[in-house]
Amino acid sequence: MVETTARTVGIIGVGEIATFLVQGLTRAAAAGRAMPALVLSPRGRERAAVIARETGATIAADNAEVVERGDLVIVATRPAQTLAAISGLPWREGQVLLSVVAGVQVEKLASAAAPATIVRSIPVTCSALGLSPTAMWPDEPRAHDLLARLGTVHPMPDEAAFEAACVLGAFYGWVYALVERATETTAAAGVPASDARAIVAGMVGGAAAMVRHRPEVSVEHMLAELATPGGVTRLGLDVLARHEALDAWDAAWRAVHDRLRGT
Repeated sequence: MVETTARTVGIIGVGEIATFLVQGLTRAAAAGRAMPALVLSPRGRERAAVIARETGATIAADNAEVVERGDLVIVATRPAQTLAAISGLPWREGQVLLSVVAGVQVEKLASAAAPATIVRSIPVTCSALGLSPTAMWPDEPRAHDLLARLGTVHPMPDEAAFEAACVLGAFYGWVYALVERATETTAAAGVPASDARAIVAGMVGGAAAMVRHRPEVSVEHMLAELATPGGVTRLGLDVLARHEALDAWDAAWRAVHDRLRGT
């Protein structure tokens, strides 16, 4: 019988993204999903101590104990530290290593953590709210179940597709930069800063909701509905086109994709 739920989840690399993941799991537990037992690596002990107080998690003596106790182990270190952090540990058959680290391929992870099953995913910070659109590869039942508590799960057909989807994790951060700039510009024109922030965030969230809830309508058509000739939306898009603003976003996408593929 194939296990579909991880009973004990270990975390190697207790930093910001791990904190948001735990917050999402806690939120799911409050909504009725069983909370897995958590075993945290001691690195980042201050943050781990906070999580332990809030969730009853255990702080392990070392990474070896995390692997010994977890049937699914999340690695959430920085990319340059990942292979060193997971090498030489007591990985075993039937265990899942769920990497949330960008740019470290399955082949490299497998060479360091054999014979564990390797899964890659790219959850983002809105996991804390249960809203992360998370790409994963390959699709594995326990990893899928865990990620589904944090938002929507999107299994990819192969690692090349997964690497392309990983770029959207960076795009998620670029959206913050756009929100910040639009908020600052709006506030500078006289709108109270708190209102400017709330309105800008609402516009971004509203546009995303329309795209998500009208899957039968192309985004191009939705934009055409808004950007009518002579209107202010069309005026702004024309200015962006003259400055090649969207082309710059394409260039940023390609730069990140090349970095993730190691080219």
